[in-house]
Amino acid sequence: MHIYSKHTGALSPDAAHSTQPADAPERAVVSPVVPTPSSSDRSDKVQISDAGRALAARGSDRVSSDLDPARSASIRHRILSGAYDTVQVVDAVARRLLASGDL
Repeated sequence: MHIYSKHTGALSPDAAHSTQPADAPERAVVSPVVPTPSSSDRSDKVQISDAGRALAARGSDRVSSDLDPARSASIRHRILSGAYDTVQVVDAVARRLLASGDL
């Protein structure tokens, strides 16, 4: 298949012509397409409402009072020693996530 170009020079406004026949009715104006951002300038944004901030503040107070330093150290030691790296633990966590409705 061969493609032969009709115009070999630069396209200028006076050289451009309509591809619509002269007797064809005018069509609606076409609005410009907004370019989508490239992958390099995409970014996500999160906005947290005042109600969400209030809930987070209440929750962090409660969590910090429930978790004393000794309990925190015990949990950290178990995590680092691999106590939670079992199929049973992963299964239990997945089931609780599904049951919570957060997914």
